[in-house]
Amino acid sequence: MIAYFPKPNFMPVAISNCELNCKHCMGKYLNGMIKVKNREELLKFGEKFKGYGMLISGGFDREGRLINLDKMIEVIKKLRKKFFIAIHPGFVDEKMAQKVAEACDIAFIDLPSNNAIKNVLNLEKSSADYFMNMARLIDAGIEVTPHITIGLNYGNVEEWKIVDELKNYKIRKFVINIIMSTPKTPFENVKIEKDDVLNFIDYSKKFNFSIGCMRPRKIDVDLVKHVKEIAIPSKKAMEMVKKVEIRNFCCGLQKI
Repeated sequence: MIAYFPKPNFMPVAISNCELNCKHCMGKYLNGMIKVKNREELLKFGEKFKGYGMLISGGFDREGRLINLDKMIEVIKKLRKKFFIAIHPGFVDEKMAQKVAEACDIAFIDLPSNNAIKNVLNLEKSSADYFMNMARLIDAGIEVTPHITIGLNYGNVEEWKIVDELKNYKIRKFVINIIMSTPKTPFENVKIEKDDVLNFIDYSKKFNFSIGCMRPRKIDVDLVKHVKEIAIPSKKAMEMVKKVEIRNFCCGLQKI
């Protein structure tokens, strides 16, 4: 099994707060990231950082675009000369896609279901819009790792068609996240059936994928029986595996 432990060598950096306030998150997951307010702070972080890569992400505007990306892009280009750069850009037009291509080594993008977009993400978009956005980044010459959060529509696993659609795109792997309860949000009491999760994972084995860091850790002992790659597995899950390869970067990457 391959286990990914990104920190402290591969750090997530938030360049903005969020305007969307998606119901499963409400901006709370940004608190686990290094926060920078402007170009100067991002450059200063890059000067002090002793690792070898970073994920540039943050909050999104009402159109699903990464806030401040346009303001930070020139600094990110400079950081790429020293570090491996992943960007979670959200929606981009062709011009921004070209800029992102010059500023990163890989892009992470989300592929939610129509119900999740409507009921959870607060966006006037469709799943087809997300696929077109991914295609735009690929056409710009960027390697892309899609992220699928199963159960994003209040615990209902309905992302099967998204996995099927991936066969039409040039990607090397994707990441499966699993919805989890988040205190003080509308998802505080959300539940997802373990059997639904494992069935979806087995269904996805036609592709190369990793299990991402967003998931209920209590199912790790079951996950490691079904997958080859997982981010930050629990200690108990690690004890169940005979042979583990440790990789100190994001599970959305093949290598650095």
